[in-house]
Amino acid sequence: MSIIAENLTFVYNDKTPFRKVALDNVSVTVEDGQFVAIVGHTGSGKTTFLQHLNALIRVQKGKLNVFGHDLAAKKPDLKALRRDIGMVFQYPEYQLFADTVLEDVCFGPKNFGCDKETSIKYAKEALALVGMDADAVAQKSPFDLSGGEKRRVAFAGVLAMKPKALVLDEPTAGLDPRGKREILNLVHSLNKQQGVTVIMVSHDMNEVFENAQRVLVFADGKIAYDLPPAQLFRMEKEIEQMNLEVPQMAQFINRLAEQGFSFPDDCRTVDEVFERVKELDGGEHHAS
Repeated sequence: MSIIAENLTFVYNDKTPFRKVALDNVSVTVEDGQFVAIVGHTGSGKTTFLQHLNALIRVQKGKLNVFGHDLAAKKPDLKALRRDIGMVFQYPEYQLFADTVLEDVCFGPKNFGCDKETSIKYAKEALALVGMDADAVAQKSPFDLSGGEKRRVAFAGVLAMKPKALVLDEPTAGLDPRGKREILNLVHSLNKQQGVTVIMVSHDMNEVFENAQRVLVFADGKIAYDLPPAQLFRMEKEIEQMNLEVPQMAQFINRLAEQGFSFPDDCRTVDEVFERVKELDGGEHHAS
């Protein structure tokens, strides 16, 4: 198991007039290799939960075990934890700092004790994973790259540490549609082909619907729903009452379902739905 939280509770400004319960007895398990999306309105607790995963916020109450690291312990091994958890914040390109792309991507492995040769090896492998020609960009300044390229270099810097999990906070924020597709395709590939566990916070319900295997909906510091996306977004009224949008493709599937068409839960992208509609149009509408 990747992550096990039991009765995780966190309170901001306790014993003051500004007391705020951010997490309220949250219990959840994330298995190795899952792609989990976390959604919820502002103040729901999702970011506080995310920041617990690599100990940016320390456990106040409850239990949290991340890849064998007991984060409720007095002195967890934070360096080992942060090698296992690759944290990618919003606008990760703002974290770029080195004179060259290679130097920037090498920083993580060097920081965790790799020698120069190994660091360069891991950096070049990571750049290849994000679709960049390491030899072509190695000596370029990261600040001379396009916005999408900067973000991929930032991702490479995390991947060079060979994390067991990627924790992503709005990974496509500020990107154009092409840039969003590139990043999501990259994350999806890492999850499916490399077996990397992915936990992604997103406000874009369309991204969540098409990519996640499982969705955690946070509300008032609790997990209100923990469901596969197809099942979750069939509950349109409940989702809208939580001030969240129902993805366009989910609405389309739901309307077709009302007309007698049926779709398997793993049929969620435009291409998958189009192929399914073609099959149903030529056969039985109620096929499962």
